Amino acid sequence: MAGRAAKKTVSFEDGLTRLEALTAQLEAGELPLEELLKRYEEGVKLATDLEKMLEAAKGRMQEITAGQGGAPKLTPTEMAEQGSLLDALKEE
Repeated sequence: MAGRAAKKTVSFEDGLTRLEALTAQLEAGELPLEELLKRYEEGVKLATDLEKMLEAAKGRMQEITAGQGGAPKLTPTEMAEQGSLLDALKEE
């Protein structure tokens, strides 16, 4: 019975390392066209997954501050309000 393989979860750090390796391979331009396309597609998927991880982490970065009447209030940290590394790369 051929079942679907479980999706392997990659850590952010491992994914970023793989994306950097893919980028280096693409920039070298030494692979055949089909291999370049496969690596490009893998890189795009990986970049999308990494961006989702960053957005999820950004959403978790909150501070507890005193709100109106002293009630606790969650507010985004300065770091959460800043753009991600991938946002900066998109702007280039």
